[in-house]
Amino acid sequence: MTHDEGEIWTLVAKHVKGALSDSERHALDRWKESHPDNKAAVEQAEALWNKTTAPSQAYHPDVDKGWQRFRFRIDSEQGLFDTGDEPVAVEIPLYRRLWAVAASVLLTIALGYVAWQWTQKDDRIMLTTGDNEKNTYFLPDSSQVWLNENTTLSYGAGFDNDNRLVYLEGEAFFEVKKAEGRRFTVYSGLAKTEVIGTSFNVKAYQGEPVKVQVVTGKVAFSPAGEDNSIFLEPGMEAVIAPEAQAVSKQTIDDPNFRAWQNQTFEFSNTRLEKVIATLEKYYETDITLTNPALAECRYTATFKDADLQEILNVLAVTGNLTIEESGNRYVVSGTGC
Repeated sequence: MTHDEGEIWTLVAKHVKGALSDSERHALDRWKESHPDNKAAVEQAEALWNKTTAPSQAYHPDVDKGWQRFRFRIDSEQGLFDTGDEPVAVEIPLYRRLWAVAASVLLTIALGYVAWQWTQKDDRIMLTTGDNEKNTYFLPDSSQVWLNENTTLSYGAGFDNDNRLVYLEGEAFFEVKKAEGRRFTVYSGLAKTEVIGTSFNVKAYQGEPVKVQVVTGKVAFSPAGEDNSIFLEPGMEAVIAPEAQAVSKQTIDDPNFRAWQNQTFEFSNTRLEKVIATLEKYYETDITLTNPALAECRYTATFKDADLQEILNVLAVTGNLTIEESGNRYVVSGTGC
């Protein structure tokens, strides 16, 4: 029985997915046994499949570019690029030619199949929050996750039996339980975040830059389809912007980035303008200064589990301010510092 290359690698693709019928399995076994190179090619295909991880839902592999890189490497090894005037023809063994086809085919099939698996609702668990809703969950490995409003976190039913992998759209704070030899990976739009055991915040709302901020431990952060990670330590943050798709790294400039999660505000010699911007963002309200000079007044205070009215009352007393409420809007007046 003979097969062309397309038929063979269709069988190989079904083999690595565990989807071969008995007759197809026998056909593939006969082909493997017909030549040592055939067996080696299938083994490498299995290795490629086993190394493939679930991609971000927003990730679409550039197969053409991957194929070109692969062909360049193979052609270079075979000596196809010669410095003489006449082209040099080199006979490429069957195994090389078949594996070149397999690299392209399997990359597409592997990523596509895993992505398909993750779209099947029966195979994954989804945790969601709506408007003005926050929630806390424990994952199967005992890691804890806090979800900000309008956030979805999903993971496979076999989460605790293999590499720990979750998908995030929205904002979440993670306290990851350390598990020897098992990475915890967060796919969030354009980005991939990998840790062993640490605590960090990921913000990844649709259409916005993806940002990770580290509180404890070390975090590897990279574009979703790449492995060239940068490493972040406590107090560091990194961002991938949709238009750039490049990672930028810096010191965290907002001490209250976790306020949504721990209900704590810390202000240390902070300008009133910055204090108000923080409160407006967290409480989704408008606060207006009638006197521009007030913006330069500075405050040092810590608020834990306080509502907006309590915080404004403290600011009014300590800064000799008058604060009036009008609907969902506050007006701050005073003589300045």
